[in-house]
Amino acid sequence: MSSTETNNKTKLMVLSALLAAMIFLSVAYLFHIPVGANAGYVHLGDAFIYLAAVLLPRPYAFAAAAIGAGFADIATGSAIWAIPTMIIKPILVPFFTNKSEKIITKRNVLATIYAGILGTVLYMIAEGIMIGSMKAAFVLSLMSFVQPVGSAIVFVIIGLAFDKINIKEKYKL
Repeated sequence: MSSTETNNKTKLMVLSALLAAMIFLSVAYLFHIPVGANAGYVHLGDAFIYLAAVLLPRPYAFAAAAIGAGFADIATGSAIWAIPTMIIKPILVPFFTNKSEKIITKRNVLATIYAGILGTVLYMIAEGIMIGSMKAAFVLSLMSFVQPVGSAIVFVIIGLAFDKINIKEKYKL
């Protein structure tokens, strides 16, 4: 492996770890609002999962999403959600593209809608399995639509700021 390849892998691993930490903090502590059954909560961490999806190659974004959000569940006393989270959050990544020079593209804005809907539905299914009632899970998950809307707004704001300073070009992401 050449020195350039090693430096690129190191840069990707460091950025992945940084984004996993940002996901962890935003899920666990920043704007963390408890709701629903099974110690569920609403957060803005998905915004940083979306950011990982547009800045990193998919395998790295998958890892950042799973590790950051999964460990946040464990750290906040919601360990029952860690396994579903570590499965669901990486599933949101493929809606986005990191192939564009810009973060905020039509595809990535639409991806926030698709990822938000799918994430909410997958958590509803997980909650239905946990509490033994899909009907109750559906009712409980209606409030969860606040999370993807808030995360989409935060993602767009951060993405526009990053695009303004050409972060992808500046750091060759």
